[in-house]
Amino acid sequence: MPRSDDSLERLRAAIDELAAMDAADLLAEARIEARARVRASLTDALAHSMLERLHEQLPEPVDEPPADPPTRDQTPAPTRTPRRAEPPGEPAWYVYGVIGADTELKGSLAGVDPAQPVSILRVQALAAVASRVPLEEFDEARLREHLADMTWVEATARAHERVLDHVREQTTVIPMRMCTVYRTEGGVREMLHREADALTEAIERLRGKAEWGVKGFIAPDGDAPETESDTGALSGAAYMERKRTERERHQHALDLAEEMAGAVHDRLSRAADDAQVIALQRPEVSGHDGAMILNGVYLVAEESLRGFLAKVDALQSEYESQGIELVPTGPWPAYNFVPGTIGAAW
Repeated sequence: MPRSDDSLERLRAAIDELAAMDAADLLAEARIEARARVRASLTDALAHSMLERLHEQLPEPVDEPPADPPTRDQTPAPTRTPRRAEPPGEPAWYVYGVIGADTELKGSLAGVDPAQPVSILRVQALAAVASRVPLEEFDEARLREHLADMTWVEATARAHERVLDHVREQTTVIPMRMCTVYRTEGGVREMLHREADALTEAIERLRGKAEWGVKGFIAPDGDAPETESDTGALSGAAYMERKRTERERHQHALDLAEEMAGAVHDRLSRAADDAQVIALQRPEVSGHDGAMILNGVYLVAEESLRGFLAKVDALQSEYESQGIELVPTGPWPAYNFVPGTIGAAW
């Protein structure tokens, strides 16, 4: 083969190798973008599911309603009827959680609507912690608008958690999800009656316990971003080799971090009554510069709390030299440890 042909073949091989390297980088970027889109889709799906639940709890009125409007206590007619606007100001019941009926909460407390105090609705051994809210503010169409308003979402979430924290400090509470709304008081009482067995069992299981979170982060990569002069000073082969080495090092660091996160979770789980790993959060959600490698939640009894937090501190000291930071959070209402059978209540 002539020298010129040989040089041309080497050039083509170098171009192909560089293209393959760029393709790998593009594929990695595409995966990141795809994951972001999937997360957005899941968020939309979650909001849609919440709206469906709420729609089930707030049946649509009929054009010619009977003397007593249908509630969750009654079986609605199977035929579909045209939608009619709700009378302005009609109240509904917002439920924060369920407690034992023998509980007497101390102090007055405003609900999601600051003008409405929190009330206790009792049915035999159970009670719902609830307050009145304007129904037109929580119907399907209006709630969809609210969910796009982060100011409204934040204010509602803070009010919801404020009530639950107040109750949790005094007694065992089964937390309900945000925007658990029933059209009538009868609907709330029917839920307590229908879910009585599961709710009673959950109260006993959660008694004297709280949910704690432990988030694990790995320090951000300290490598300086490459500049045009950096890449220009390297030959094609050297540049590709450096990129390959960087990817391998990054992947090895991630694999090691995941292994350490698993070890941390296993050891914390042995110090708790129950434990789960939930979805990792991106930095813009977690508020931390480092990549999250662990988002664990733990059901911890009051008498075990000191030992649990001491275990977190010990693990932090053990893994700190490897760039791992552990951040405990809590106590929280035990959202992640409510039996799944109760999910139908919200």
